[in-house]
Amino acid sequence: MKKLGIAALIAVMVVGMAGCGNKVADNGSTSSSAAAEPAVSAEVEPGADKGAGAPADVKLAVPAVKDGVTRPGEDAMETYFEWDKIEGADGYEVSVQSKFYSDETFSEPEIIETTDSSYVASAQDYFDFLIKVRAYKGTGADRVYSDWSKEAAGFSYDESEVAK
Repeated sequence: MKKLGIAALIAVMVVGMAGCGNKVADNGSTSSSAAAEPAVSAEVEPGADKGAGAPADVKLAVPAVKDGVTRPGEDAMETYFEWDKIEGADGYEVSVQSKFYSDETFSEPEIIETTDSSYVASAQDYFDFLIKVRAYKGTGADRVYSDWSKEAAGFSYDESEVAK
């Protein structure tokens, strides 16, 4: 009886180990999770930042961001930006820059993560905003990014209210 139990345990271990090894993807690269996760079908632009250790076959399209739309908010004027969802993306990084309308230069970019396909900037004064977006998939060292989108512009005021 003990021999049968030991033989069964060894068989389970061998079968379990067979599923844990490195798999060779269609492009020749290896991935320890190739059997567990389906491939993502979106495209990456050349030169995209893929992160260390990211699977070479995971590719994400570049988001197309629409210019911001100004609308009244609860406490301030809001600038609403949106983009189409990217197939296979887990979320998005939004790079946000702002400046007072009469200033010459924008602030240093602030990076914000979101799982939504929109972003709302708000200000109580006359501010201009520039954003760009990139999609991501994965976490930590396995995170893969698309290229950054083209910049989209918006503002938190009615242009007719200020003389430029």
